[in-house]
Amino acid sequence: MEGKSDGRFLAESSEESNCPHYRILHSMKRIILVACVLFSLLAAGTAAQDNAPAAKEQEDFSGNWVMRLGGRPLLLISLKADLKKQDEYAGFVMRPKSFSTSDGIRFSSVQSLVVQYPITATTIEGRCLSLTAQNPADESDKDSYLLCPTEAGKGTLKLNPAQNEASPVALETGSPSIAANWDPSCTYSSEEAVDSNPEMKRIYDEDQKDREPGVGKIDWTVVSKVDAARRELARKLLAGGSLHTGDDFERAAFVFQHGETPNDYLLAHTLAMVAVARGQGGALWIAAATLDRYLNSIQQPQIYGTQFWFKQNQPTTQEPYNRGLISDSLRQALGVPPQSAQEERRKQIEAERARQ
Repeated sequence: MEGKSDGRFLAESSEESNCPHYRILHSMKRIILVACVLFSLLAAGTAAQDNAPAAKEQEDFSGNWVMRLGGRPLLLISLKADLKKQDEYAGFVMRPKSFSTSDGIRFSSVQSLVVQYPITATTIEGRCLSLTAQNPADESDKDSYLLCPTEAGKGTLKLNPAQNEASPVALETGSPSIAANWDPSCTYSSEEAVDSNPEMKRIYDEDQKDREPGVGKIDWTVVSKVDAARRELARKLLAGGSLHTGDDFERAAFVFQHGETPNDYLLAHTLAMVAVARGQGGALWIAAATLDRYLNSIQQPQIYGTQFWFKQNQPTTQEPYNRGLISDSLRQALGVPPQSAQEERRKQIEAERARQ
């Protein structure tokens, strides 16, 4: 039976293979099968391309990048992509022959004589371009820069990147020239063109508004809590490098002046000094006040007389106060009132307390 069965099925298959209709059908099936396989391969390839990570677009650093101080061009980096060497650039740096800077932001002793040095080496570092400019007449005279685009036509530049902070630069068309009217006795800042941080301003404005009611009219159980929250926000801005201008640092100094610990007051004092260094002369008073408050917090007498204290059923006082260390002329230089005006202010506070 098994033999007959095999023979019958074999015969039937043989007969079907001789049928013209079957051969046509069989060929169509093969064509359809091949088409399906090809379609599957194409679909798989398309899916693989869709799922593959997009190729990272390389930054183009070409153009004239200009750093300005108070509107004056201090430094020009002119770059052009090297067509023979991928990811390399040729060009030059144009700047005053000499100047002095400790942070890459403030510049003094700026000489009006302008020099132009060729760029001798460039390296791509992430989204930034590291470059070296060489004085052709002196092998030891090399300058290092780090150029980092931040948005269309704008970026930051570090001079001697290992030590200095970043200053704003911008792409400029035409042939920018370096200013030649510098005063060597003046200090210029790249941050004159930088906007103050709006979040720091908001924090400061809220801090000041909570103190508007005046002596004896503030609910310190509420304000102390929001003061602590504001200090944390300011601390994050500071740690993130988001404070730049003298205004930023002066506002932060006031926020930490309203702290609770000696370290809060020391930090506030440091912030005030940075504000002064960045051209905010009005921050001299908060620099003095933060030091007075720090001294009081470690049980030492204040020296400028900026602080007034009072307790319930006790008179307003400035004590402990070392009145002989600082002269009134020095107080005046720091924007601090003389001792006679301080006494008038003490009496005014005492009168306000009496009326409550």
